[in-house]
Amino acid sequence: MRVVQGMLEARSRSRFDIVDVTGEVEKWLAQIKAGNGVLVVYTPHTTAALAINEREEGLLDDIVELLKELTKPERRWKHNLVDDNAHAHLGNVIVGGDKVIPVSDGRLALGTWQRLLLLELDGPRVRRINLVYVGE
Repeated sequence: MRVVQGMLEARSRSRFDIVDVTGEVEKWLAQIKAGNGVLVVYTPHTTAALAINEREEGLLDDIVELLKELTKPERRWKHNLVDDNAHAHLGNVIVGGDKVIPVSDGRLALGTWQRLLLLELDGPRVRRINLVYVGE
């Protein structure tokens, strides 16, 4: 068994954005010649999150709208007295900043429509995505 660590960067374009990072992650798996195992994907940011879902434009808009409804960016959260992004931290708490994905024959073992999505909640920014592959 081997363990390989790596890092990718993703650039968001707006305060709320969803960036599909599936292709970049699969390129990385090919570079390290991954076989069968698991991939831990983690973003070390408290104002971004990771999700696995379909990349359909209407759904992506719905995800952003749901997160806005749940986190109420316009609300006067206590954290906003320090930094005006409490909604983004709350979105990270709701969605989470990590995923564990099976890898089969060097590819992410995702469902037909599934993609790995970085959810930007306080952009635009450049975000890091840490990768840890454990397998053959």
